[in-house]
Amino acid sequence: MSQQRFPDGAVDVWLGVPEEADERALAVLSGAERNRVHLLRGRAAASYAAAHVGLRRILAGYLDVEADQLKLGRTLCPECADPAHGPPAVVWPPTALTFNLSRADGFWLLGVGEGRPLGVDLEAEPRIDPELTAPLAFTERELAHLRALPAADQRAVFLRCWTRKEAVVKAVGIGLAADLCRIEVHPDRPGPVTVRYGVDPGPTAWTLQEPDFGPDLHAALARVEGSTGPVRTFRYGGDPLPAAAERAAASA
Repeated sequence: MSQQRFPDGAVDVWLGVPEEADERALAVLSGAERNRVHLLRGRAAASYAAAHVGLRRILAGYLDVEADQLKLGRTLCPECADPAHGPPAVVWPPTALTFNLSRADGFWLLGVGEGRPLGVDLEAEPRIDPELTAPLAFTERELAHLRALPAADQRAVFLRCWTRKEAVVKAVGIGLAADLCRIEVHPDRPGPVTVRYGVDPGPTAWTLQEPDFGPDLHAALARVEGSTGPVRTFRYGGDPLPAAAERAAASA
């Protein structure tokens, strides 16, 4: 993969919309991924299948391989060294590419970069009760800010806070095993903001940004503090996949 795909530490963020993956599309999935599709039901199965087909096609474009040839896995959890729930990784081909995937109500968000960890989260309608969840996941300062707002404004702030926290813990690599009440994400401030949380010897400070995909979707991207490259947004199915875009640029 050419470094020019991610100049100056750029990160690409891809949004996928709800769709059904046909049998031809499902052929790019691994056996384990197809088994997961069959175990799920209805919208959950369609959402998982569409997201993982899109994930494979996008990553394959960056890596110049066929989507069904990619081998995906996980690195060790930085906290407990369990390979079952560490950060996602490309096992083959060898690459410095990093990525993170989030799904919400059929939509999905994929962040792709190189050489540094990153995390993304996407939310549409809250899947959980904000009033019940906020005291279990928010700091005292975050709770005070949320409760001081008019009821009509609380949903958006809850989702801003929640997506920022999930993006950070996914970038760290420990997911929701983290104590979210220890992570202050400053929902009273628009992004970018700096959040401090991590597991030694990995990064412990992150820059949080919020890619804009319209008022009905809330997205967050966590990058290592000091990452200054551009955040480029794309829509899967609307923008050319990486390899196709590179060929078009070369022939222009």
